[in-house]
This record gives sequence, C-alpha cells and structure tokens, in this order.
Amino acid sequence: MQSIEISAYAKINLSLDIVGRREDGYHTVDMVMQSVSLCDRVRVTLNDSGRINLACSKPHIPCDGRNTAFKAAQLFLNVTGLPFGAEIYIEKHVPDQAGLGGGSADAAAVLRAMNRLCAGVLGREPLNTAELLYLGMRIGADVPFCVLNGTQRCGGIGEIMVPLAPMEPCTLLIAKPSLCISTPEAYSLVDRMPDGGARYTEAMVRALERRDLPAVARCLGNRFEDALCRPQVQALRAAMLGGGALNARMTGSGSAVFGIFADPEAARRAQAALEGRCEAVFLARPVSAEEAAL
Repeated sequence: MQSIEISAYAKINLSLDIVGRREDGYHTVDMVMQSVSLCDRVRVTLNDSGRINLACSKPHIPCDGRNTAFKAAQLFLNVTGLPFGAEIYIEKHVPDQAGLGGGSADAAAVLRAMNRLCAGVLGREPLNTAELLYLGMRIGADVPFCVLNGTQRCGGIGEIMVPLAPMEPCTLLIAKPSLCISTPEAYSLVDRMPDGGARYTEAMVRALERRDLPAVARCLGNRFEDALCRPQVQALRAAMLGGGALNARMTGSGSAVFGIFADPEAARRAQAALEGRCEAVFLARPVSAEEAAL
C-alpha cells in the first residue's frame, strides 16, 4: 500500500502561564506555542494485517503501546473502524524529555498521515480537523497543537487554540542539557508558589500582533522555569545571552532552552560554543501552520 512521510515539528513555549487547576487534577494553562523547524520524520504505510508495527531510529524509545505514535494509530483505527493496520517508522531528531513536544508531534503526524492515506483508499479523509483534534486531546495535551502547528494561543489544558500572528523570521538556538525534569514535579513546585504566578501570555500576544521581534524576545516567560530554578538551565540561558541572543528561556517543563537571535552568524557561533557542553544543540527557525500542513 501507499506510504506517506510527514515532518513532526517540535514546539517551543514563547509564554507559559499556569492559571488554575481542575477538579480532576489537570492544571489549566494560558500559553503561546510556536512550531520550529527541528523535527522528526514519520513514515506511515497502511497494511491489510490489522496490526500496528512501529520502529524508531533511537533504540531507547519504546515501540509498543507506551509510544504516543502507536497510541495515535490504534485510536485512529478504533474510531474510524477501518480494516487496516499500519507500519510506522520514526526517524528521531527531537530530544525526548526536553519540553519540545517530540512525542506529541509524532502522534499528531501519525493522525494526519493516516487520515491522508485513508483518503486515497476511500476517496475522502475519514476525519475532519475537529475530529483529529479531539483524538489528539485523548492522547496528550500537546497533540492538538501539533496537529495544527504554527503560532497558537493555547488554553484549557492545551486543547483550546486561537491562531496568532506568525512569529517574525529569526534564528532559534535550542540546547538540551543532560538534566531531565519530571512534569509532575514541575507542576508540584508551581503549586507551592504563594503568589499564583507571573502572567506572560497577554504581553506576548501583543508583541506578536505588533510583529516586533525584540518585543517578543523581551516578553518570553515560563512559569515552570520560575518555579524550578535549575542551575543547568540558567547556565544555558546565560551562555546564549552572552552569545548575542535577544533573550533565552526554557520551553515547556524543560529542560531544553531556546534563544532568539536576530543575527544568524551570532547563533552559529553560540551553537559552536555550546557543543560538548550539553546533550544536544540545534539551530532552527519558526514554522508557520501553512508550511507545516504541506
């Protein structure tokens, strides 16, 4: 059967506010997420066996029902009732446990790929965008964003999205320290902060609307970073700022740090300076929803 290969774009949090907690224990957020060109490549092939077989270029990544991409394929087939299976291969580039949404992006890529492949068989896509977003929400809070991509203001537990003006062109330097941060631990530390937390998102939305890159950089903020205060994160931020970044912040619950550079050469020099000092370091750029949909 026909195959399709899709880029599964990582995300960064330009802002991340934690605004409440629901009765079911989930925290509610108000944040701006941005797709970036750092991506996994996900290849999906339908089969007639009814089975899902998943493989990954990184041997430490589970390839069974623990994997979000596997869950996405299983859920898609269960909901549509289509008599297919899937062969899935993930060429992994996005670091895991980094706050970059790599697993969520892989799951979203599988949902989109299977919808397109089934259209080739049925003559139409079996699920519309709203239905794909609903499936994504059942897999993980960041998956709906990774279905749409681009620049989005995300509320609720991450599933309520409003498209924003795209981020201005720039170079992004992304560095992942050896540190891994537990998301439940991060939320626990935020819950203990007495002031309820800073609010970054409103200012970020205004800066994006003005198409003002220096203002966007000034408005970066992440409530998890405020609560965690990890020295490795602060050291990477300091290195990026010293290398010419307009600003630098942690993304998600960490531990990756990104810096915004107006000067690509300065970003390349900063990348070279960080090589060997952290687990992985990448140059990237913002990706629009239109580009990600191709």
